[in-house]
Order: sequence, then structure tokens, then C-alpha cells
Amino acid sequence: MSAGRHTHAMIGSAAVEQVAGSLDAFCAEERLPHEVTWRLRVALDEIVANIVAYGKPGDLAALDVWFTRLGDVIEVRVEDDGPPFDPLAWPAPDTHLPLEARSPGGLGIALVRALMDDVQYVRTNRNVLTLRKQIDAHPAD
Repeated sequence: MSAGRHTHAMIGSAAVEQVAGSLDAFCAEERLPHEVTWRLRVALDEIVANIVAYGKPGDLAALDVWFTRLGDVIEVRVEDDGPPFDPLAWPAPDTHLPLEARSPGGLGIALVRALMDDVQYVRTNRNVLTLRKQIDAHPAD
């Protein structure tokens, strides 16, 4: 089991780059396959960008991200001080409808769910979103 890595960032425009840099360092330290690394990167970029867009900038709000390897599973836990928001409570978007007939939103969490093996949300005194991705020992190239 890896000791993991933690990143603390203030909610703002620099948060996405700061978290991405920490993820890249973690993936390099753990020698993760490209397939796992890009999935984590896309999912985490989407989550952090939404926290920045809808969080509480200017109120010294923060987000914390922990990266941990648990055997063949990578776990990423994202906590933020934003208003309570459970992205998993929203229905999946109907991508069969024409674009002009669709309700806005929902594509980001659908993408995150598709990229990860498990996504869970709980509300403590913060929003806590946990992502898990299995490392395939023999990825199909």
C-alpha cells in the first residue's frame, strides 16, 4: 500500500493546475499505466473545475485531494468547502435527445462515472467525493 499524496488548494483558478500537478507526480511515483493515468486526469479535471466554478471563491474556501494506492486500486478522495452538492443524485443525461432539447448539466459526472470503477459521495461538514479505479495488470492495447 502506498503512503499516498495530499494536495491542499484554495478554490480558485490555480486549483486545477495544482491538483493536476500533484496527480501527475503521484502517477509517476506509482508507475501507473497510461490508461489509468489519463482516466484519473480527465475525471479529476472535471471534478475540480466544477468545484472552482460552483464553490465559494473569496471565502477562503479550500479543497483537499488525497491520492492513495490500495493494492491494485487507486483511490482519489476530493473534499471541498462548497455548498452541499451531491453530483450522484442528478439523473444521467439523455444523450439520445437532440442537443437543443437537453437540459444543461450532468455530462461531467456521467463522464466521471464512465471513467472510474466506483464513485461515491457523502456529506460531512464538507463535500466528499471518492473515486476508485482498478489497475488492470494486463491492459488491452
